[in-house]
Amino acid sequence: MVAFSTVILAATEAGEAVAETKNPILPVASEFLWAAVFFLLLWTLMKFVLLPPVLKVMNARDDKVREDHQAAGHAETERVSKLEQYESGMAGARSEAIRLIEEGRAQGEAQRREAVTAAEAEVAVQRAAATEEIAAAKTQARTELTSSIADLAVGAAEAVVQKPLDRAAQVQVVEDYVNRAGSQN
Repeated sequence: MVAFSTVILAATEAGEAVAETKNPILPVASEFLWAAVFFLLLWTLMKFVLLPPVLKVMNARDDKVREDHQAAGHAETERVSKLEQYESGMAGARSEAIRLIEEGRAQGEAQRREAVTAAEAEVAVQRAAATEEIAAAKTQARTELTSSIADLAVGAAEAVVQKPLDRAAQVQVVEDYVNRAGSQN
């Protein structure tokens, strides 16, 4: 208990000593007055002089952001419309290309048919000319062969008979016979 009473006694002495000294942290009444005056002065300066330009810049920035968003939206709708125009143009170009390909194919087919028809006609003309040449060659070969056969036959007949025969009459007989035999084939 004695220790307890000494602690209480020391605390009361310290409290009296504290009451006598000035606290450097607590302001006095004149400092409160000047602090209030400067606070009001700074508040007025901030509210009416410094804050309006800051608010003006902030509002301008907000307006600029809003305008940029609107411009981006407008650009997006314009992009979509141009994309649609491009796609429709491409579809038109594709259909035009398909149409041109089909027309080209049809024209190519028509030209091919014309070329084939012309070639067939030329072949027919050449075939007719070749047939005529063959017929002429046959006729010439038959004539030459007939005259050779007639000469050979008349010569053989003269050798068998051992007398000269009338060559012109005998050649005519042989040629008539060959012509009849050739016409039957």
